[in-house]
Amino acid sequence: MKKNIVFLSIFLFIFQFQLYGQEIDRKTEKDEEEILIKLPVNLYDSLTFSDEYSPYIRGGLIFITPLFFTVYGITTWGWDIDKGFTYNPETYKGKNAVHGAADKFGHLYSSFLLKRFSTFLLHSSGSSKNRANIEGAILAELIMLATEIADGFSPDYGFDIYDFMFNNIGILIGMIFDWSPLLDRIFTLQFEYVPTKEMREEFDLIDNHDLPTDYGGTKFMLTTKLAGIPYISLSPFRYINIDFGYYSRGYDQKYVKTKTRNLFFGISVNFSIVFGDILPVGYTSSTLQTFFNYIHLPWDIEAKRIKLSKIANENYED
Repeated sequence: MKKNIVFLSIFLFIFQFQLYGQEIDRKTEKDEEEILIKLPVNLYDSLTFSDEYSPYIRGGLIFITPLFFTVYGITTWGWDIDKGFTYNPETYKGKNAVHGAADKFGHLYSSFLLKRFSTFLLHSSGSSKNRANIEGAILAELIMLATEIADGFSPDYGFDIYDFMFNNIGILIGMIFDWSPLLDRIFTLQFEYVPTKEMREEFDLIDNHDLPTDYGGTKFMLTTKLAGIPYISLSPFRYINIDFGYYSRGYDQKYVKTKTRNLFFGISVNFSIVFGDILPVGYTSSTLQTFFNYIHLPWDIEAKRIKLSKIANENYED
């Protein structure tokens, strides 16, 4: 009974904020100033392509994106239909999780990004917001599902039902953010990457260039953007993000002594707001705002780190 009350309270809280967000969207810019939310102008929020170019934008998204994944999968992940299909679900829980579960968060983030990018292009090329939200989710689902099935024909991977599950979590989060302008203003998923020593030493454009699988240098986080919160939006705190994230270290590395899985709370600079405030309105400012809404620079402060596990790395080399 208590659990039901808690879930109901959370639902009502989110629903109330969603209605508040929809009410904000119906107000004029002057009204928005009165409720103390101030965000830089991002031209991509209102970008629309002409009827002349819209078919090419939609066609390019639908055909070029799958083509890119296909070419990358064949050249980098070794997709080969002649090798037969394998089912290979990888452990993602506990200290012995494959890649420390960082690959699963990589699937979640990639699907989230693909979904949001697809929805943006579909909306700007003619679909209504709600229709683009659904169309973008379907397109991302089809592409990521096809990618997972193709992985079943890779000698190094195989079809992983847990990859499929995390893909859908990412797509669902993308749908929620595209549905709720309020939540989109306050929250985002971000990705941080610093190449590991192994990648820096062994990088090669032909044989070792798969940066997305260099999991020892990645962090994934849910970021709270204080700039999207009324009143705080007008204070210097608008330049601050509060991060809650996950990363693993040592699982795919030979220069790290221990394998660790970590949660963390952090504080970082909201570069989207910084560039939006200091640059004149234009596509340079808008592009930087959009880029830093999803990409997290490694200049943050880990206010609190929680080690979920710590074990010796059997592959460690001094």
